[in-house]
Amino acid sequence: MRQFVLPADWDGGSACEVTGRDAKRLSTVLRLGRGDSFPAIGPDGATYRCSVLDAGKDRVALSVAPERTGGGAYKPDVRAGRGLPATPTLATPTLATPTMATVPRLTLAVGMLKGSKLDEVVRAATEAGVATIVPLATARSVPKEHSGGRVERLRRVASEALGQSGSPVPTRIADPSTVAELCAALRPSRGIRLGLFFHESPLAQASLHRYCTDVPDEIVACVGPEGGFDPDEILTLTEAGFSPAWLGATVLRAETAAIFAVAALRVICLERSSWSTTELEE
Repeated sequence: MRQFVLPADWDGGSACEVTGRDAKRLSTVLRLGRGDSFPAIGPDGATYRCSVLDAGKDRVALSVAPERTGGGAYKPDVRAGRGLPATPTLATPTLATPTMATVPRLTLAVGMLKGSKLDEVVRAATEAGVATIVPLATARSVPKEHSGGRVERLRRVASEALGQSGSPVPTRIADPSTVAELCAALRPSRGIRLGLFFHESPLAQASLHRYCTDVPDEIVACVGPEGGFDPDEILTLTEAGFSPAWLGATVLRAETAAIFAVAALRVICLERSSWSTTELEE
């Protein structure tokens, strides 16, 4: 664990009581005891430093204080170095690379997938800093996958991935919606919003690089389930201002396409300052 995810019902004060699975993880799995401290992230994305005041199997009392370092700072595993003598260590080099702050707010809307496939998408997207994941109930998704219990499981997966990865972006799992509901819920954006839907056919009007040249403040990326979006859903997305995007001639599994799309957008935005503009100028 690289950071602890503070409970959604934490009141924002200087103390926090953790129970259940999270308490067991801190005290039994990570073996943290009184006096141990570790980084944490709040529901609002703010960073904190927690210290253990009292630890039991089913209850852990924490003190919580604002973290002085930035949310994007490197976070080693909280177990690293426990029980070892205090010996000099090599300093982590400061790399001149873009930070997560340069990545637009990213929403991933993905069709409900069978079995544990959506779990893997949520885990990878959370690690990559996706702000919101919207499970889509589409014409070609499996109805039984839309249950409320499934959504709660996805939220647990996201919480675990957030703590494990140290991402500074708290990923929110929204309630399932249809494509039409997603489009209707998108409020006018104060900045530039880029809406994309990924399709297995080359419907794209431009490359991902070209789509991102206007430096969007927010990207909403839509990926369908197995079989993709049906014609009515494509029409709905197009009328709502979404543009088609293409990931190449290889037909990807739905879960692969979702992770691939997030990775491509993230890298393009992170490396925007180093793009070659030759093609755009011609």
